[in-house]
Amino acid sequence: MILLRELQIKNFRSHSDSRIEFDTGINLIAGRNGAGKSSILEAILVSFYGLKPAGLRKNDLVRINSSGYSLTLTFYLNGEKITISRKSNGEAVLTGKEVIEGDSNITEWIEKHICPAHVFTGAIYVRQGEIDSIIRDDESRERIIKQITRIEDYENAWRNLGTVIKMLEKEKNSLKEFLRQEEEIRKRKEAKENEIDKTKREIKELENLEERLSEELERLKTRLNELEDYKSKLELLKKQENQHLQERRGLEERLKGLEKQLEEVNFRILELEKMAKEAEKLKPEAERFLALEKLLSEINREIKDLERKEKGLVEKLAEIRTQIRKSEEDGSKLEEVKRKIEELENELLKFESSHKLLEGLRGRIERLQSLKAKLDEKGLTPDKIEKMYSLVSKAREEEKEITEKLKKLIAKKSSLLTRGKQLKKAVEDLKSAEGSCPVCGRELDDDHRRRILLEYREEMRKIAEELARAEDFEKTLKGKLEEIERTLAMQEAVLKYRQMVEEIKGLEKELSAHDIEKLSAESEEYKRIKEKLDGLKGQEKVLSVSANKLDELRIQHREIEELLKELENKKLDFYRKLREEGFGNLEELEREVRSLRDYHNRWLQLKDSDKRLEDEIRRRGALEKEISETKIRFDEIDEELKTLKAQIEDVLGVYSEDEHRKLNEEYLRISKELSGLKSRVEALRENLQTAERDLNFLKEQLARMDEYRRRVEVFEKVAIPELTEIRDKFRKYKNLIAESSMREVERYASEIFEELTEGKYSGIRLKKVTERGKERLRVFVLYQGEEREIGFLSGGELIALGLAFRLALSMFMIRGRVPLLILDEPTPFLDEERRRKLVDVTTNYLRKIPQVIIVSHDDELKDAADRVIFVDSQGGVSRVRYVEAQ
Repeated sequence: MILLRELQIKNFRSHSDSRIEFDTGINLIAGRNGAGKSSILEAILVSFYGLKPAGLRKNDLVRINSSGYSLTLTFYLNGEKITISRKSNGEAVLTGKEVIEGDSNITEWIEKHICPAHVFTGAIYVRQGEIDSIIRDDESRERIIKQITRIEDYENAWRNLGTVIKMLEKEKNSLKEFLRQEEEIRKRKEAKENEIDKTKREIKELENLEERLSEELERLKTRLNELEDYKSKLELLKKQENQHLQERRGLEERLKGLEKQLEEVNFRILELEKMAKEAEKLKPEAERFLALEKLLSEINREIKDLERKEKGLVEKLAEIRTQIRKSEEDGSKLEEVKRKIEELENELLKFESSHKLLEGLRGRIERLQSLKAKLDEKGLTPDKIEKMYSLVSKAREEEKEITEKLKKLIAKKSSLLTRGKQLKKAVEDLKSAEGSCPVCGRELDDDHRRRILLEYREEMRKIAEELARAEDFEKTLKGKLEEIERTLAMQEAVLKYRQMVEEIKGLEKELSAHDIEKLSAESEEYKRIKEKLDGLKGQEKVLSVSANKLDELRIQHREIEELLKELENKKLDFYRKLREEGFGNLEELEREVRSLRDYHNRWLQLKDSDKRLEDEIRRRGALEKEISETKIRFDEIDEELKTLKAQIEDVLGVYSEDEHRKLNEEYLRISKELSGLKSRVEALRENLQTAERDLNFLKEQLARMDEYRRRVEVFEKVAIPELTEIRDKFRKYKNLIAESSMREVERYASEIFEELTEGKYSGIRLKKVTERGKERLRVFVLYQGEEREIGFLSGGELIALGLAFRLALSMFMIRGRVPLLILDEPTPFLDEERRRKLVDVTTNYLRKIPQVIIVSHDDELKDAADRVIFVDSQGGVSRVRYVEAQ
């Protein structure tokens, strides 16, 4: 026996962090559509079997903006507590008496100890709309029964066997068609063998010719190599001869140039000897010029520096005298400023408390002004905002009311459509019925048939009219709902404006306790006095600094006067030094320097003559040496040229350029012919390879003929007959399985339906009926020993029939009592009356099941629940809370 206790969900679908506790009895998971109710059932399914058996994808389950989900399910199995934890990253752990890790290992354990995934989803987990499908029409009912009992799997297997037989027939025919080509293949093989022999002979002939041409080509190549060697040697000797002639001409030019350079060097040596003697005479005058020029430069630089310093000190002295006068004036002003500061400080104390109070209230005043400005910008007043809020509140109420009306209207349309289909079916049955009435069971005559047909047709007409009215009413409601949604679109803005109005009222109430106008005036006066006081304090500071500098300025005045006296003494020392050198003043010294400048300049031009003379003497020795070496090399070149001419004559005696050209042309012709011959042989060899491949392929085809004949024989005598026989037997076995399954489901459903209707009906019959050439599965109820169609049942009895069938299917799959039942939205297509009936049926029968979990948005089911789990969506996140059961 299995009993669910707790489910923890994190970042799964719309659940961020939810914890759901289950109890024995009926657990109702309630809430509005889209709140996240069915996600809880999906979490249970994924906890047990993982993603693959559940048919879900990880990306569809992970909550938006989260990295992955985690699920933890705690349950009891035959009294043993077991916990399963699964995460979207593949981590999975089962903890009980043993610890199992790994997603697939846990799924395997669950299928072994609880039930396979298809049994869980077929027997325990009842999906949305299945109960309604069972009572809606024959086709939907038959589809649900075949799907859950897995009869459709046997039908699919039977059809697949037929497909396999057709495939074998097709392959057999294909092989037979291939076998008919045997004679043609043999002819192609013989022709290909003849083609190969012919190609081989041609290749042999061409290879012999290729060998002869290759030998001739090799002979020509040997002679050409000899001629190439002679030609290369001749070209090398001529090249060396040209190089020697060029070198001889270069040496002639070089020798002429060197002799000319030697003549020029000898002339420059004579000139430099004269210049060296003149420089020696001018040297004493040049040295005196340099000494006097240095003395003049030093005196001028020092005197100018002294005059610059003297000028700066005079200007500084005048500035200090001005500052001394100003400091004396500022000292007398300072006392007047201090008196005014004391008066303003006393006056400032009168307004200080008002200023501080206003500064404390300034944030609220600015906030109040900002809020009013925002509302004025939008053209809004408190009255307008309150009216808008009333409209939004009314729209919310109207939305809820219209949504409920639409639900009821949809349920009513579903009920009318179901009743219409039942009436249509009953009319068709009445038309073809013979003997007893299929509606009431009495003897059927024409009057009775016409009367019931008229009643049913009238009722069908009324249903059609009521459906039309319902469609019109639905359009009207949806139109109103669209208008309401447009109103609700401004809900967030209205709430924001309403909060602003509340804040404005609060601020105005708080500020009304103070005389803001008076406080503002006194605060402005405080600021004015404070500004004036700050200005006077600034003046006080400046005046104090100026007055305090008076003594320092007087000391600076005395120091500058002393520095001026020192500068004057230094100037007198320079003039004494000038007289010691023999000059009465600076003008005499300057005249002497100018008179000596020309001597100095000429000496500068001549002072390097000795060095230049030595360089030219060394250059003359190098030129004389180079001229001697050049003459020796000139004689050597003449001897080498004689030797080269003799060698050239020897080579010309054995080399013929005309013979070389003709042999080269012959070699190219034979090479071209040989290349074409090789290409032809290569092409023939490729053709030979292609022909041999074709021949091998034809031989392989002929070799496969026997294998194909054997396979055709196997297909015709063994495979196809035996598979056809197996398919026929499988069809009989399928029908037996289907019949057995139907009887077992019929037995379970009869017991449950009899109990649900408190013995009014003694059972249920499932029958296959052929209508218009198509076989249908029909349901009949046993009433007072007679079979009646389900159109005979009331609305509540139809609900009981649907639930009995669905529970019977569950019992069939698990072969006995249902330990746990999960119902996902069992009432979406039921009208209000049928939903109430389902509550009664649930209260009376489902309590026999140890644990039931129902997901629904209908409030009526709360009356039948032992535990109510309410799921709501807040900001796109599912929230779970518990409500006391009624």
